[in-house]
Order: sequence, then C-alpha cells, then structure tokens
Amino acid sequence: MLVAGLLVVVLTVGVGLFVRFGGRGEPATVEAPVVPGFGGTYVEGALGAPSTLNPLLARTQAEQDLARLLFRGLTRVDGSGTAQPDLAASWSVSDDGLTYTFTLRDDARWHDGEPVTAQDVRFTVGLVQDPEFPGDEALARFWRGVVVSVPSADTVVFQLLEPFAAFPTYAALPIVPKHLLGGVLARDLADDPFASQPVGTGPFRFDNRQDDGQVVEITLRAYEDFPGGRPYLDQVVFRYYEDVERLLEALRDGSVQGTGAVPAEQLLRPGVLPKGAIVYASPMPGYTALFFNMRDPLFASADVRRAIDLALDRERIVKGPLDGRAEVGFGPIPVTSWAYGPPGLVHDPQAAKDLLEAAGWTDADGDGVRERGASRLSFSLLVNDDDPERVAVAQEIVGQLQRIGVQAVVQPMPATEVSGALASRQFSAAIFGWHSATGDPDCYHLWHSAFADEGLNFTGWRNREVDTLLTEARQTPEQDKRRELYARFQAVFADQVPAIPLYYPRYYFAVDADVHGVEPVPIIRPSDRLDGLARWFVETSGAATATP
Repeated sequence: MLVAGLLVVVLTVGVGLFVRFGGRGEPATVEAPVVPGFGGTYVEGALGAPSTLNPLLARTQAEQDLARLLFRGLTRVDGSGTAQPDLAASWSVSDDGLTYTFTLRDDARWHDGEPVTAQDVRFTVGLVQDPEFPGDEALARFWRGVVVSVPSADTVVFQLLEPFAAFPTYAALPIVPKHLLGGVLARDLADDPFASQPVGTGPFRFDNRQDDGQVVEITLRAYEDFPGGRPYLDQVVFRYYEDVERLLEALRDGSVQGTGAVPAEQLLRPGVLPKGAIVYASPMPGYTALFFNMRDPLFASADVRRAIDLALDRERIVKGPLDGRAEVGFGPIPVTSWAYGPPGLVHDPQAAKDLLEAAGWTDADGDGVRERGASRLSFSLLVNDDDPERVAVAQEIVGQLQRIGVQAVVQPMPATEVSGALASRQFSAAIFGWHSATGDPDCYHLWHSAFADEGLNFTGWRNREVDTLLTEARQTPEQDKRRELYARFQAVFADQVPAIPLYYPRYYFAVDADVHGVEPVPIIRPSDRLDGLARWFVETSGAATATP
C-alpha cells in the first residue's frame, strides 16, 4: 500500500513550538494557506563544513544536503521507495529483467546551459566503476556489475548480470558533466576545481563559498531554467558551525532559519528553539528490532519466540523510553514502503504465558524464571552502549519479559563489539537497527538462507518458502506482483518470528514558521527532506481565498 497523503499531527511541545508528523492518511489543516511569492533567502544551519561539493564523493550529511540541491540522477526515489522520473523522462525493462533502457528528458540542462546527454550518464558510471574511484566502495561494487551503452544522445542502456527489480532506485546516482570533467581521472576527482565550484542540474546552482575564520557559508542561487519550475526562493545559504550548541544559539538569535543537524532529543527539549519554530518529523525506511540467534537452543523453538513477541508492548516502548519519537513497529518491511502490509499486531501477555506453559516452560521453584528440565528461560540481550535510548528500550524489554517469567539481562557494549558478535554469531539476542539505503523493500540479504552463516542474516533463519519469495520479489519488475510476494513473506515472518521489529524511525528537522511550504513527507535519507525546498517560500502574496 502506497504512503498516501500527509497526516499532520500538531502537538504542543513548548511555548510556541510545534511538531508536525508525516505519515499515512489525509492532510489535516494546521494553518491558513498563503499564496507563495518569488524572492527571499532561506538560511540553513549545519554542522561541519563540507570538504567536497562533488556529489559522487559526498559522505557527510553536509555534503549530501548540498548534492541533493545541486545535482539530479536519472531517477529520484520517493518516500515509499518508488523510483520516479528525474533526468530521465521514462524507462523500460526487458522481459528477462536484464536490460533497462532510459530515455532522457529533452529540457534537462546543466547550470552552464549545456544539454544533459546520455554521454554524461555513461561517463558518470565509468568514474564510479573505475578501480581508483575514491568514493563509496559499496556503490562502486554495485555499478561494476553493470554494462552501459549509449545508442543515441538521449538513450542509455544498462545491462545487468542478473534480474534486479530495485535497479531504478540505484539510477538515482547523481550525474556529473562530461564536458567539464572528461579529462579528469577518477583518482583526481577530489582535487579537481569542480569539487569546490560544481556545475549541476538541480533546482539551485552554486554561487560562492565564504569563510571568515569562524563560520563557513555556502550560497546557492535559484536555477531559473530548472525543468521542474523556478524555485520560489532566490537563494539558499548554508552556515556551518563547529558544534550543536553554537548551531542552536544561531537558531535562537535568528542567524539561521532551520536545521536538520540537531539530534531529536535536543531539538524537542523545551526552550531550546525560538518561539514559533516548527519541528517536522519525517518517517524513514528502517527499523530497530530484537533479533534472536536461532542457533541458540533457547530460540530454536518458535513457541519461545512467539511468546516473547506476544509479551512485548511496543506502544509502551515508544511512549516510554523513546518519548514518542518513533512509530510502533509491526513487521520487517518499513511502514513507509509501498510493500508494507504485515498481519495485525497482537499484544497479549496471558497468551504468551499460556504458550510457554504448553511448551513445557514452568516456574516450578517459584523464583520468577521459567525452566524446562535443566534449561532456564534466561538470556543476555546485547545492545550498543553509545545509544542511551536503545539501552533504555532494552531495560524496558527486560521488565516486560519478567512479567511472563522470562529473564533477560541487558549487556551494553561498544557498537564495534556488538557488530563483531553479530558477524561471528556469538550472541543470544540483540537489539540493533537496519536502514534501507534506497527505500526499496528488497531485504534478500537480511533474511535469505544463503546469508545465514556469513552475511547479514545474523539470526540464522532458514526457510525455503522465504528464500523463494525474496528471490522472486527482487527479480520481478512488476510492483503489484512484488507486493504480493512481500505480503506472503511478511505473513511467514510474523508466524516464525526470527526477530521482533520494535519501532520505525523518524527524522526530525526544524524550520522557522515564517518559512512556508515545508512538509514532513516520508524520506529515504536525511538530505531528502530538501527535495521540496524548491517549493519552500518566505515571500507571500497574502492569504489564499476559496473560489466558489
């Protein structure tokens, strides 16, 4: 089911501070509509000045935010994980799912006026495929398995080694201009002048960078010929601060009008933001879950896993340790996804007790922990100690399981040690999170048996039906068919419970109330919140009036 519309919930957090939550449902009216006007400036506060403006090398949020406004890919991915046309007007896929053909839109231009061509696309992919490409190695590995051909100036053909339905989401790779970078080797991209004075295709173009020794400032100007329509704002200014406290002070004194760089727990603290600031909460495609190691004899039993699932009150977890800063989790596909549709969630501690009793787990000695033979229903729960909220969630889980006679002992440790325990499969249960890099529901590497011993299937779950469903779903281009396959996968997952999704994350960002047009729509990455910035406005033509 696609994420349709925008559910806006307005909650008073402090004097003059509101939170608007994006999600499912119909829009709710929260303010009188105004007519947008052209002109004005929006100033965004950020942390850590970017070291590069080349989008292929962007790693930090500061760099990715700029790349989002300056550049475009063949596609863009909406909050549901569906690829939409961007530099490409359309695309098609062959019957065998191996060949994708993209047709470029005829009005796409670089900021210097040159047309965007298929050669730019092939050139960009070639840079990423180069063995000496200095950017993200995972991105490079993916593209090295793709053969690119250019049959015409406006047509690009990608040949895959095997069918991959999520490929259009990877086509969101930002394209760079061959006519400016054609003589630059991949290894030299970071040192080329383009990395400090880029020419892109986005709704805003680079203007200048200033550094007074205390604050770095980068100014972008509206691109008048942007195919999606000229942005309302004349310019966008990014100001970079060394730490959160200085950034928050800039928000309070009006030096900046918004930010996406402050952690939610600080952003929502009463008195932190100025009167009239609005905090927006955009859902993101991921989840935090309680993962079982099914190699552990305790969790080899589906009845034990089901009982723990029944016992956990996810709403209490979200409202308690998380203070409402997340959405209750129901299944292994994020709530934002077009493929989301798990069976209904049941919280029933008595049913959990009955299930354990029937499976032979009783508290014969009355010490509050169930036993079966020589085994006690007790386990260690790993959690990374650098995330206080996640540790608090683990403690809440301990309390809830105690009520049904299950003993869990929280074991906080450094994130690197948690990762090591998961990779080596040396754990009983653990709480950790997963985030979809592209928004596509493909979770083949997380749950397929091929990765049970080595890879991301840390639980060791092996299920032939699930293997077939996940394989077919990633190879089937038709979204309706994929939705059916993922629905069946979610049903099997709910029955077998290899893990318990606890909550889905939200991304919080603040913008002054005088900036209009901001919407907390579902996003894939934090920088996606800026996708709509071309429609933000500070100049108005008065209040909108209803027409008879």
